Amino acid sequence: MNTDSIFSPITINSLAIKNRLVMSSMVTQYAAGNGEVTDQMLNYYADRARGGVGLIMVEATYVERQGNSYRLGLGIDSDAMLPGLTRLTRAVHACGGKIGIQLQHGGRTANPQTNGGPVKLVSYIPGITPYEGARVLTCDEIHALADVYAGAALRAREAGFDLIELHGAHGYLLNQFLSPFTNRRQDEYGGSEENRLRFPLEVLKACRNAVGADFPVTVRLSVDEFNGTGLALEQSLPIARAFADNGIDALNISVGACETNRYTIPPSCLPEGFNADRAAAVRRAVDARVPVAVAGRIHDVALAEAILAEGKADLIVMGRPLIADPCLPVKSRAGNIATVTPCLSCNEGCVSAPFGNVTCAVNPRAGQEARFPHVKTETPKHVVVAGGGPAGLQAALTAAERGHRVTLLERGSSLGGLLHAACRPPHKQPYERLRLWFEHAVAHSGIDARMGVEASAENIRELRPDAVIVATGSEPVIPAFCKGSGALAAQDVLMGAECGKRTLILGGGLVGCETAEFLAEQGREVVILELRDALAPDMETRTRIFMLDRLRQLGVETLLNTEVLALSHGCARVRDKLRGERDLEGFDTLIMAFGYRSRSLLFRQLAAASLPAAAVGDCVRPGKVITAVRQGFLAAYSL
Repeated sequence: MNTDSIFSPITINSLAIKNRLVMSSMVTQYAAGNGEVTDQMLNYYADRARGGVGLIMVEATYVERQGNSYRLGLGIDSDAMLPGLTRLTRAVHACGGKIGIQLQHGGRTANPQTNGGPVKLVSYIPGITPYEGARVLTCDEIHALADVYAGAALRAREAGFDLIELHGAHGYLLNQFLSPFTNRRQDEYGGSEENRLRFPLEVLKACRNAVGADFPVTVRLSVDEFNGTGLALEQSLPIARAFADNGIDALNISVGACETNRYTIPPSCLPEGFNADRAAAVRRAVDARVPVAVAGRIHDVALAEAILAEGKADLIVMGRPLIADPCLPVKSRAGNIATVTPCLSCNEGCVSAPFGNVTCAVNPRAGQEARFPHVKTETPKHVVVAGGGPAGLQAALTAAERGHRVTLLERGSSLGGLLHAACRPPHKQPYERLRLWFEHAVAHSGIDARMGVEASAENIRELRPDAVIVATGSEPVIPAFCKGSGALAAQDVLMGAECGKRTLILGGGLVGCETAEFLAEQGREVVILELRDALAPDMETRTRIFMLDRLRQLGVETLLNTEVLALSHGCARVRDKLRGERDLEGFDTLIMAFGYRSRSLLFRQLAAASLPAAAVGDCVRPGKVITAVRQGFLAAYSL
């Protein structure tokens, strides 16, 4: 694969960068409570620098405490932050990387519980600004804020950063001034395009004066807010030109605002590289006078290369793919594309952060680099892993990486477990990439993978293992009233079981909704019946918003707060609070999507046979990929 463009150097002002890959600024929640750099943050960024990315952009960093938007946000608001920030830049430089920092003020997005003062507003917007004590900035306060940014910029240069980026996107303060949706001022800072630009350009000038003409200053812009009354691409092009005319050194193109942040961190339903054409329009608007960077589901170097080769952008910004695999650049340049751990665009670890701060569904080391170094064990063991789903595969790979001899038993004919079904619904192709990555990794790991072998206490004992990890997964829940009704399991439908024209899906969780979309896209009439008052309430927020929109567009009917009492062929007896008991008739196919239950029999048998084992993944409790991978990793790493 040709990578001439992506791995060619580029210069931004005086800064020479070895390739065109930029790690996006993504808030990690790794900072200390007072906003200082922690060892965890340092190790996280250093690991990505070792992976070969051209430029690392450190996450949105507040320029004053009252602008902090996050529980554990990073600060650059005082000289007290300099020692930690300096340690960070030195660590990245020692690993051969370049490092920039994003200067941010939350404005209306600031967290009133952590920011140390009232929330500062560009304008008061009824129904949008809920915080008590929030107040609109005066002109004098606006002037003072430009100096605050300048102070932060000077600290960034003193700390050893190679570049600063002004955060003018995603609904933060500078974006709030630029957007007609949030800027409703009637003074010199509101109304016309010129007035809305006034403060951001004052900030640019103040920062430039602070750091000097030779220091790179860039800006991140949301060129489309997707909210109807805010910025659209046509309105953003003059803004980009104004920044270029006033000495900006590069433009970083993104989309989305507070209420539309589902576009900012796009799930897999949005096309890969969906912002590339917007970046191209910006690049034309500024006559290619300054480099243009673009983000938005660019997950591999092939797509990145195409965007650059077509002249749509000069730099490629990746966030989540570099969380999933810090070594993506060096692997890709070496031609080892198959070894790059694929990002799922699931937002389960990097955004929702179920374990407290940023992690990753497919990289359990993310944010834990120092705790789990890549080192061999001093006491190699024979490890038997029962089950070839995500938990078992991760356990087997981790054990092998640690230097253990691994035997993997999988009852099916191929590896992947529920990934085979998970990748079938629309927009779930990344799960097939993950399955193929697991398959490739196992094939090149030295693991003894035995297909078509049902693990039992007897055959495990015969293998004489030193340690056993049980990852036997789960199976669909089939209530007693469904037996004999001809109802199909959603998993079987996704794998190709025949369905009729009119389908009733019993259960509106994640699997039920995905199966509904899968069938509706084939032109089938679909009704979802759900006991709760909402569909898929546990689904990742951004992904869920898009899914519900698609179900409505496809004409999928939803019956909430409805309990199934009995089933027969083509008919369901149900009960809801408003209409009581009734029959739903005329369906060709009934589909069960009641969730999954653990297959824990083997674990219990091993315990009864006095064979110590660790259970991981769905056989403990059915859950998501992130939990399965994490449990498999921890069990194997601890051996």
